This record gives sequence, C-alpha cells and structure tokens, in this order.
Amino acid sequence: MAFEGFPEVCSTGQIAAPDAFGYWEHLVTGALTEVAIAPTVPRPFAGRIRSADFGEVAIGTVAVEGHELRRHRRHIARAGEFHVIGSVVLGGSAQVEHAGHRVELTPGAMVFYDTTQPISWRSDGPIEDLTIRVPRQRVVDFLGVRAEALPAGRVIGGGEVGFTLARFFRRVADLHATDPAAAAVLAAAGIDLLGAAATIAAGREPGRAQAEAVTRQQVLDFVHAHFTDPGLSVERIATGCRVSRRTLYRLVDDLDGGLGALVRRLRVERARTLLAAGEVSSIAAVATASGFGTERQFYRVFRAATGMTPGEYRIVARDGGAAA
Repeated sequence: MAFEGFPEVCSTGQIAAPDAFGYWEHLVTGALTEVAIAPTVPRPFAGRIRSADFGEVAIGTVAVEGHELRRHRRHIARAGEFHVIGSVVLGGSAQVEHAGHRVELTPGAMVFYDTTQPISWRSDGPIEDLTIRVPRQRVVDFLGVRAEALPAGRVIGGGEVGFTLARFFRRVADLHATDPAAAAVLAAAGIDLLGAAATIAAGREPGRAQAEAVTRQQVLDFVHAHFTDPGLSVERIATGCRVSRRTLYRLVDDLDGGLGALVRRLRVERARTLLAAGEVSSIAAVATASGFGTERQFYRVFRAATGMTPGEYRIVARDGGAAA
C-alpha cells in the first residue's frame, strides 16, 4: 500500500506514535474536511496521502492503516465552508454512519458525504480510497434540488460507475504532477461525471449529458486498457462499451483527430517509454509491445510524431537528450 512521493505518516519511523494521529488529522483536514481520528488496530499506524486543488474540485488519494474518523458538530459549527464529497473505495472496507444511513463500503462502492452533517467512519484494516470534493452549493445548483435532497450517506454499490470515476480522477491527480493546466481542464470536465454519480445515488435517472459523460469516460478507459492490441478497432470499442458506432463517434467528436489519433498517441507514448528504458531489446519487439501491427507502420507513425526513427530516439534517450 504505497504512493511514491506522498506526504507520509508512520508511527514507527518518520513521526513518533503519540504525534502520528495529530499529524494525520492535520493532513486529512487540509485535503478533505476537519475531523477527529483514532486508531482501530494494535499495529503501528502508517498512512500516505496526497491532494490536488483545482478550484471548484479538489482530489485526494489516501492509503492508510485501520482507523476511526469522526466529524462532530463542533467541527461543523466552526467550518467556514461546506462541501459534498464523493469517495470511492479502491481497496479494503469501511463502515459509515451518515445522514441517517448505515452502510458497508467495499471496493468500487462510492458514497457521498455532506459536510454540514456529522460523519462516523471506521476501517478495521488497511484501506485505500479516492475522494472528490466540490462546494456544496455547486452540487445543489448542478442537480437542481433542495439542499436537503442531496444524496448524503447514499451509496452506489461496487461496480463500473465507481471505478470509472476513480480511474478518471486518479488520472487527473497523477497529471497534476506533470501538467497542472491540463489537469485543471480535466478536473472541470469531471464535474459532469460526479454529477451523474450523485444523481444515481439520489435514486434518479441522470440526464443525457451526465449519462454520456459516464459512457464517454468508459470509452476512454476501454481505449487506455486495450490500445496495445493491434486488433483494436472502432467495432471492438463500440462492442466493448455497449454502444453503437454512431453513438461512439458522437461521444468522442471533440477529440483532436478522433479515436484513431488517440490510439496512435497512446502507442507512440508507450514506445517512447520502452525505447528510453531500454528493457525491450529489438525495435520489432517495441512495435509489438506498443500495439503496432507491423514494424513498418511503427516507423511511419513514430517518425511522424517525434521527428525521429525509433532507433534514433533510443540513442538520444540513452544519451539523456530525448524530449520528455
């Protein structure tokens, strides 16, 4: 359970046991909302957390040992602003009491919190989750509901919607380290995804724009998962995502160059990584591992994208001069 480069709390190393939970509370308050935290297991406490703030949307990724988290009325009374938080469990389990609901969270499950209300959360072992925090009024306006009708304490069971949101927002968080501007654009676009999940949790049918935002992300996830297959085609993508070709084209009509260009970009990036690492011995093997059907196609596409042949790129990368 490790996130390289995350702020870390460890009662056996960096921070002494008496101070570990105080520091962890400080980190969680900054990334999520003000809470009180206590251990639930006798093992030494350890946790890693990172967060990225994009204005209206803040994203946090956490991996932590078993603990109990509570948001009391005293926290609420001194809060300067309130949020709706969507949380997707990536690993482990937890029990939650919130807004009159008692639920068990398992991998893929997504729960919504309203920070104007108390929260009781407990895990009895290691857990990993991802949270998306949005201003409460923004969600009220987006859903067009009274504040009392927010889906607080309601869960979308473990399944594709939760994992789709988790994959998207984790990608945003990862991109923030290398390209904050691009990450901010993605985060803003992700409000439709979060709105769709909140609508489903509230027991309503998402609108067309919300439903298509989820389906579009599922299409992009499918492409990212299968681009190294030389046989990947529009027909296979449409079948795999259970949409018609016409719908598929409409969902991705804003992509620069369309689906074909996206697949080529992903394959070229994979090839650049493999060539720079030098772990794959032959150019032909790099072509195959990157999803190109033939070595000739690989040379043509790679040179058009980088201005170099794969062999030239490998030499420059080994000398430390290849463009990132």
